[in-house]
Amino acid sequence: MQRILIKNTIKLIIGGIAIGLLHQYDLVLAILLALKITHSFYKNIKKQTFSIALVIGFVITGIIGIAVEHAGTSYGYWEYHDISRQVPLWIFFAWGAAFILMYQIENQVYQATPNLSDSSKKYLTLFMVAFFPTLGEIIAINLGTWTYYVPYQILGVPFAAIVALIIIHSSVNALLGFTSKKFGIKDMVFNPQKM
Repeated sequence: MQRILIKNTIKLIIGGIAIGLLHQYDLVLAILLALKITHSFYKNIKKQTFSIALVIGFVITGIIGIAVEHAGTSYGYWEYHDISRQVPLWIFFAWGAAFILMYQIENQVYQATPNLSDSSKKYLTLFMVAFFPTLGEIIAINLGTWTYYVPYQILGVPFAAIVALIIIHSSVNALLGFTSKKFGIKDMVFNPQKM
């Protein structure tokens, strides 16, 4: 499990650096993220680990991300730098990519350790929704992508933003877990009993 987490942390660091360095090239970054996401879907199809829940989670998280970003920038809680619009074009893809990364980590861990208890799975998910989005934000913020104007920050990320990320990502996971079980969607992460 440690190897999986380390490998995916490196992926996230690369993604955070890419967003930080390319954030001002709004459309280019959106296209690059869309291509990376398409590649991730393709890899999941090829490995036969693709699930409609992955696409649904990506879309829901992306839409929530746009709404959150628009509200946050409208009320002046943060602002993006070096772009001509209030919310960058790449935001939908960045939020959706965060969901995909966490989904893939869970999928890899569950395959590597099939006897993982439900409580261990919940703690893993909680760790991931707290750690990975926050690390991505820290990297992008410190490369000049945006600035928060909310107090009580940890390396540029307000404690309130970390709590919000945990709530949002945990809620999407809970929703997908519920709907996957209710509608019998086969999924290694959200409905493994049906696999």
